[in-house]
Amino acid sequence: MSIDIQKIVQATLVGKPEHDEQTFIDCLKLVGSNRSPKERELGFALLSRMVIKTSPQSLRLVQTRLANRFAQISDQFQFSGSLFVREVLVRNPTAGDLHSTTVFKIILNSIDAGVQSMDTTVRSLAAELFGLRVSNQNLNLLLNTLDVLLTTKTKIKNVSNDVLQLSTLGVTSHRTSLTCLLFEVLAVSLGCAPKLGDKNVDKRLSVDRKDIIRVIEMGIRNPSTTRSAAFTALRSLCLNAKYSLIPMIGRIVSTLISELETPDVDLMKTLAFIAKTYGPVTSTIHKHFYVIFTSLKRPMHQLDYGGHVADLLSTIIESSAGLIKPEVFVTVQKAVCESAIMHPDESMYLQLLAAFLALNNEFVPSPLQIARHVVARTNSRCHHSHRLRALSDVTSRPRTSDLANVKTVKKTLILKEETTIEVEKEEDSEESPESPEAPESDVEDMEPEDAPEPPPTPEVSRKKKNSESSTPVVVKKKKKRDVVVTTNLLEGEASVDDILNLFDMS
Repeated sequence: MSIDIQKIVQATLVGKPEHDEQTFIDCLKLVGSNRSPKERELGFALLSRMVIKTSPQSLRLVQTRLANRFAQISDQFQFSGSLFVREVLVRNPTAGDLHSTTVFKIILNSIDAGVQSMDTTVRSLAAELFGLRVSNQNLNLLLNTLDVLLTTKTKIKNVSNDVLQLSTLGVTSHRTSLTCLLFEVLAVSLGCAPKLGDKNVDKRLSVDRKDIIRVIEMGIRNPSTTRSAAFTALRSLCLNAKYSLIPMIGRIVSTLISELETPDVDLMKTLAFIAKTYGPVTSTIHKHFYVIFTSLKRPMHQLDYGGHVADLLSTIIESSAGLIKPEVFVTVQKAVCESAIMHPDESMYLQLLAAFLALNNEFVPSPLQIARHVVARTNSRCHHSHRLRALSDVTSRPRTSDLANVKTVKKTLILKEETTIEVEKEEDSEESPESPEAPESDVEDMEPEDAPEPPPTPEVSRKKKNSESSTPVVVKKKKKRDVVVTTNLLEGEASVDDILNLFDMS
């Protein structure tokens, strides 16, 4: 690599914004006709980098010069040249409108190169280029080409103008590769098409959905390797078309259910995707719940698509509780519980067991004991295990209803007990004598019986009264009784204090 080229590469990496125009001019010199193929490849790669990093003001100054290079790329496929076209179309979509014929020829060359090389990078680039230039006309050409490839069993000889003019279209050895690539192009194009609310109202696609579904169904029923690519296009159609596809969703699901005789990863993945996108009820998948479960040839953890089946069944269980017969739920639940006990570490069984715990159907018994047993034995740390543990703990916790604040209830009970004790004290005091004087019998016992006294004089009697009043009087008092409020409880029954202590956070 010469010193001048190294300086250009350095300028594209760390060059200042004010020098972007000069850097563009230097890169354009590298793609001249007097340069070698390697230098032209490097030049288009550096131009792609500059188109990505430069400012809109600088790009506007050189956009005409850049678009003029499209004709040079359209002669034969160049990976860096096609990458340069992609970056220009992303930054300046009007360049594709001004040079639509040249750009479409570059796209066709990219598709042919992807078919011949089988390189995933080239195939992805070709799909993105087509998606950036998707229109009603181009999409119709794509669907017609797929229709010809899927319906014609013999060699394609006469190619009409209603299909894509590809050099690999009439080659039998490239038919499967071309069909798969065109399905990938269809999936990407549906994602790149303008949606509702976009500014480009004139560029919205208005293609009959029946034509797209018919082509996809033919690809699904094709026993060759195009089946996987057709499922990818179907998922893209469901994701991007959304509610406009609802009138046809029943037909799509019926087609997929008819393929359950030979289930595979793509089929179950697509069914699970449709169930999550539209819901089991809207998509009518809940009607085929038992058919899907009985179509499994082996235990779920031994299947490559076991995870997708678990996602599909759990979505149906949680969302269609009242639309499926309880007998069907009980049968499936029994099989899931047996498998979960035998394989407690498999995440798919934990997911289904958690779905049955969350099932809101009073005619289906909750597998709470099985769930607690599996949670105690499992060593799995997946999110399904944590969800199953949380659901089993919440379902089995003790339920106490109509309780106020714990502290308020405790204060109320204590006040009631104190009031009861004070009332009993008042009743005891009413039973005791009102005067503090001792009874006469007690006083007489204190006097000697042998010496009878003469009748006292008034003075002596007055002194005697004073002496009697000054002598202490012994009064027998009743002992206070400790009143204990008790409640007769049955065996195994908890008192109110025991229940309240469980909720005391202090």
